[in-house]
Amino acid sequence: MPNWCMNTVIAKHSDPAKIEALKEALKKEIFFEHILPIGEWEYDKACNTWSTKWEASSISWTHFNTDGRNHLDVSFESAWCPPEEVYKQMIADGWNITAYFYEPGMGFVGKYGNDIDGMYEESYDMDDAIPAELVEMFNIEDMYEDTEYELVYNDNDDTYIVKERTDEDAD
Repeated sequence: MPNWCMNTVIAKHSDPAKIEALKEALKKEIFFEHILPIGEWEYDKACNTWSTKWEASSISWTHFNTDGRNHLDVSFESAWCPPEEVYKQMIADGWNITAYFYEPGMGFVGKYGNDIDGMYEESYDMDDAIPAELVEMFNIEDMYEDTEYELVYNDNDDTYIVKERTDEDAD
């Protein structure tokens, strides 16, 4: 049984047909296979092609097509890590993506995508300063609610750090 990685990707494309085709695949609970088909599933083939061993699961999505915004917001779970190879292929196919990921079992969180400067990836371990955007996206503060640790906000750089609770924190 894998650790599950939570993912949210905002996917934009200038070709409405690409968005419609992805919508139709998502309706059938298919995401990775639509972007990077592997045919019959095989463990090594899936890991090498998608960066994860299984197709996306627990898929939910919303289509926005108002005020010149035509994109999909897709949330799903993947085994172990985000499907980086799927994202790379989407970018190669003309998609503009911003993908967020959080894997609480191994304790990492990050963001992947493309912008005017090309592809980027930001990844943080739970002992790094974590951007507030990622903490808020995945409600990471809740993970520390009943533990001996807490997330503390640093207003100077809009990040959170994990620190051990002290007796003073309990008051």
